[in-house]
Amino acid sequence: MSDPSHIFNYLAPAKVNLCLQIGRKRADGYHELASIVGFTEFGDSLTIKLSETDQLVLRGQFSAHIDSKTSENLVMKAIQILRDHNHNIPPLEITIDKQIPVGGGLGGGSSDAATTFLALNEIFNLNISKTNLSDMALKIGADIPVCLNRHFVIMRGVGDKITTLSDAKLSDSGLSDFGLSNYIVLANPNSIVSTRNVFAEFDKNTLQENSEWLMESQDLTQLLTRGNNLQESALKIYPEISLLLNTMKTLCPRDGKTGLSAPQMSGSGASCFALFEDEKTADMFCHKIQQAGYWSVSTKFMSNF
Repeated sequence: MSDPSHIFNYLAPAKVNLCLQIGRKRADGYHELASIVGFTEFGDSLTIKLSETDQLVLRGQFSAHIDSKTSENLVMKAIQILRDHNHNIPPLEITIDKQIPVGGGLGGGSSDAATTFLALNEIFNLNISKTNLSDMALKIGADIPVCLNRHFVIMRGVGDKITTLSDAKLSDSGLSDFGLSNYIVLANPNSIVSTRNVFAEFDKNTLQENSEWLMESQDLTQLLTRGNNLQESALKIYPEISLLLNTMKTLCPRDGKTGLSAPQMSGSGASCFALFEDEKTADMFCHKIQQAGYWSVSTKFMSNF
């Protein structure tokens, strides 16, 4: 950092699971999974500057829901693991403008941590490879490695096996014909979901199929068709998600310009999404969801189909 007074600003994008299939539970407690993931132009904002001591400043719509203990925050854990790997990171003040709903299935905390890894690697010229960054990120959260990306990926394993989906591959796969599009409306029933509780319900009531196809299948359209198999479990213990989905389905325009055939849940919830072919339709739908009393934003993906 050549200018100690310089302030650096970064976007930590929301992560959307366009589909999510959970497989068997492994001996280490993690589940095998397969998911097609996209990142949006909407997200949290991180501001980084030098300081006399490490400081974490929280602000924004959802900041009250974050643990203010710096040692427990994933952003501060990311800084510490870089230091533990002998990278000279001076004391920093990091401000998180929290716009992504907490416990909302949009990877807010993981994206904040991943953005911290990327930002500090750039600011301090650490020259850490993406593979090594991913290895460090995995040590503090299974969902963080995928958030090191800013484009569509397919995620497998426990979230650590990541393959970039190029525009050409997306086109060849027929995903565009399936109805995926550039504009997306996110919505949340103003609820915080416990991922642990959703997975416990899933393990209790779901017959887990063999995960081999999750790890090996290249049929992305089949994966999308299966949707999110955590959704049923989440709806059982968080019925407000079902109310939101029903509202979205009722308000969704029927003019053929919607994306997926029906709105669905992202991750373990509570946030849901709908896809649109044009910005105007997406904005109008978002406004209707807000009028119904829900949190909602209209945005677009960071990479086009």
